[in-house]
Amino acid sequence: MDPGESLEECCRREVWEETGLIVRVVRLIGIYSTPHRVTYYADGHRWQTVSVTFLTAMTGGTLGLSDETTEVGFFSLEEIAQLDLIDPHRKPVQDFLVGQEAAFIR
Repeated sequence: MDPGESLEECCRREVWEETGLIVRVVRLIGIYSTPHRVTYYADGHRWQTVSVTFLTAMTGGTLGLSDETTEVGFFSLEEIAQLDLIDPHRKPVQDFLVGQEAAFIR
């Protein structure tokens, strides 16, 4: 998230930068954090990630690769189950599929 940017603006920018798609935010899926996932850097800094996941709708753009992506695509639920996703990415997908309107806080 860049200084002076809202969460919604950040979401739209990140999707555009990483996929080439223009989206609008529909709703919040959840906010995810865990004290068990801390990144330690050689310079002594450490970071704990807080991830905010939104449901979005495509409004334009063309799906493609970027400097931050190596593969992009649209996948069925069966295909998603076979993807090599790390847990922090898999949990928001599972939460979305529950169909709950209220946001998850995990």
